Amino acid sequence: MSQQKLYYGKDIEVMFNSEICTHSGICVKGFPAVFDLSKRPWVNPDAAPAEEIARHIDKCPSGALTYKRLDTENSLKKEE
Repeated sequence: MSQQKLYYGKDIEVMFNSEICTHSGICVKGFPAVFDLSKRPWVNPDAAPAEEIARHIDKCPSGALTYKRLDTENSLKKEE
């Protein structure tokens, strides 16, 4: 059973797979406007430009966070 959740935004979709998350905290410590554990949903893909969110997700060491860009032709990144 996959523990993947999808968070829809206007320009980017963010996927989170809790099964592979190592809880490094890079997401919440580095970009609290988008990743905030005190809010539901905890991921707000419209809280910043898609490019900034994508760059931050690229830093996820476990690969638990991936995304699909909706605002560019090369929309898939880090989604496997």
